[in-house]
Amino acid sequence: MTDSPATSLTPGNWSVTATSVDPAVGTIHVGGNLTQSGSDLSGSMYVVGSMCFDVSQPVSFTGTMTGTTVTLTSTAVNGQVFSVTATLTTGTDMSGTYAITGGCANGDHGTAVANAVPSIGGTWNGAVVGSDGSSVPLSVALTQDPTASADGSFPLTGTLAYTTSVGNTCSVSGTITNAFVAGSYVLMNADTVEKDGSAGSVFYNNVLLDSSTTPLHMTGTYQVAGGDCDGDVEDITLTKQ
Repeated sequence: MTDSPATSLTPGNWSVTATSVDPAVGTIHVGGNLTQSGSDLSGSMYVVGSMCFDVSQPVSFTGTMTGTTVTLTSTAVNGQVFSVTATLTTGTDMSGTYAITGGCANGDHGTAVANAVPSIGGTWNGAVVGSDGSSVPLSVALTQDPTASADGSFPLTGTLAYTTSVGNTCSVSGTITNAFVAGSYVLMNADTVEKDGSAGSVFYNNVLLDSSTTPLHMTGTYQVAGGDCDGDVEDITLTKQ
């Protein structure tokens, strides 16, 4: 007897928003590439917002789809396994529950809502603090690779442009050297040209999209290395244009 045909799941960048029944745990974001072959599911994802998972280390997931029922189970990480059981409502949306067994998060559980994340390619604008405390407009042009890397993330390339006529800017321009999106989690590093002509770097870390279905804002920590603003750290929000 063969299994019933599986509903088609849209492959690509998926985000799982896991909300714990324990308010102290809060919300965990799981995201990365998810693919389907027949009734089998597989992917590599980052786990963000949990003290028991290292955000820098992707986690492998495997699972199955029977009809519209989806199960996903991670490999064990420090003895803990993250599992999701959900119902696929469309090819790009599912909802259900999650549970963690073993490790320091043993017993944590709650609701899980997942969806395919649209490309975040485009122009994102915001502002950073200049060397004199003024607000300097920043525009980031992003291109998202449609093909996932081996770690399940989707590479981002692009440039940074600072409006030098407004405020006392430290950086003039920048080129992204390492960046990706995995679910609603974004990481971005860039080399910059400073106002004095020297080379610098900026790091945009701990970044989350405001929505995994219709991302319009991203917020994270912006850190500068080199130039007049060396060592500056601030939280900034970029808005999609």
